Amino acid sequence: MAKRDNRWCLICQPRNRTLYWHQNDEGKIWCYCNKCDRGYSLEQYCDIADIDMTEFLTGEFHMQEAKADEVTAMAWPHSFIPLSDPRAEKGVQYIKSRGLNVDGDMYYDINEEGIVFPYYVENHFCGAQVRFIEPRINEDGSVWKITTLPGTRLGLLFYGWNQAKLLAQVKGVIVTEGAFNALSIQQALNQVYGGVSRCPWRLLACSGSGLSEHQAEALKGFRESGIKVVGAPDTDEAGFKMLNKMKELDCITHYVMTGDTEQDWNVLLKNIGHKELAKFVIKNIKPINE
Repeated sequence: MAKRDNRWCLICQPRNRTLYWHQNDEGKIWCYCNKCDRGYSLEQYCDIADIDMTEFLTGEFHMQEAKADEVTAMAWPHSFIPLSDPRAEKGVQYIKSRGLNVDGDMYYDINEEGIVFPYYVENHFCGAQVRFIEPRINEDGSVWKITTLPGTRLGLLFYGWNQAKLLAQVKGVIVTEGAFNALSIQQALNQVYGGVSRCPWRLLACSGSGLSEHQAEALKGFRESGIKVVGAPDTDEAGFKMLNKMKELDCITHYVMTGDTEQDWNVLLKNIGHKELAKFVIKNIKPINE
């Protein structure tokens, strides 16, 4: 008996082969369907296609390696809605509970019940991460707080910057680990400078990739063009590792940290407010050689 050819999508049921299987940067299996115009994790694909995963895995797979330095433009998921939509009220309240206002590139996922942080390359939507409002517990007892839209290549993307030319007033970029930290500092600086159009700082987040080679090269481009590049990781083991990597790759000119292992930038915002956070950041930026 011939094995199932898993290039035929069971979701959109096309007349030709449209499904391509990959292993992403995190080592997880996902697929992309040219007709669906979107990616799926293995678990999500089997769930939507209503097929037993064990049965599905007996089929014939045609894996292909994701091309280096290449992202895929995706269709916007129907479950991602604006925060202005009444159905997003739970997400709006969660954002406010973290000391933030709803300004910024955020949406709500009505299926996953989480805050959506989208990624773009120029004008193309290329993926997203979703921060669950209620953390989930894995079978091994570990906590699961965030999920990545299948097909999103985090190491080739930044949250908060689409890798196009920055506005003329931007004289410096500050690089955090996660999106909530980037939004915390960006909102604080926008407030003291009189709005986003007057703020000379742009916040970027590496989104848990630990700073990839592609991201480092992009930051070097800023530095070489005379833009100040400030590393702003968390004050913990992972944060110091990221800062050391930034130093080794020579992609930042300055750094700033909270100085408290119990406080990331979002916690600090909740504790002292937008204006005081902006003052703290500006006051504590130091040259990388100090």
